[in-house]
Amino acid sequence: MIRVVLVEDHILVRSGIRHLLEARGPIRVVGEAGSGREALSLLERLEADLAILDVSLPDCTGIDLCRTLKARFPNLRLLALSMHEDPEYVRGFLQAGGEGYVSKAAVDHELVDAVLAVARGERYLNPSLAMRLAMEMVQGEVQEESLSPREEEVLRLLAQGLSHKEVAERLAISEKTVATYRERGMEKLGLKTRSDLLRYAVRRGWLSG
Repeated sequence: MIRVVLVEDHILVRSGIRHLLEARGPIRVVGEAGSGREALSLLERLEADLAILDVSLPDCTGIDLCRTLKARFPNLRLLALSMHEDPEYVRGFLQAGGEGYVSKAAVDHELVDAVLAVARGERYLNPSLAMRLAMEMVQGEVQEESLSPREEEVLRLLAQGLSHKEVAERLAISEKTVATYRERGMEKLGLKTRSDLLRYAVRRGWLSG
């Protein structure tokens, strides 16, 4: 019997997931939490094999909670359940230590299979999500390779919050040259706005440390 904890802030959704899991698989829901704080407290008190985490919680993101739970309970298997199918969310959860990711749109026909796979020590992504993630990663690799060292350096510093003037002073170049490198690099990466640059910087690990 697989012991599962549900972490989802909507009570009706939790009730539906519990019924689905216990009706279709060798699964027992041993606890439910509506926030990251509740989940931590609950998991300190009971034994669980696997936790299903909503990616959007009232007090934290499922990705942050995944990272915290992996550090505190390294043997606990973690499966995301989310309405978000963007590869950025999928990659973030897997990089945080998660073993699987299921879209809420596919709960009825995928969740039990995902729980069983993750409980066996496997990773689970449905073919559509896996393909999108793979394509996004390939495109990202091609894009980053196309940046010159100076273009990447300028974009990194801008993403870290430096102004054009501060970047120019640090690199001993003019503000006009900074703007040129920024425009050229953004164009190569297919980025349009500062928000696009920040999301890209997070994905590439430019803001860590």
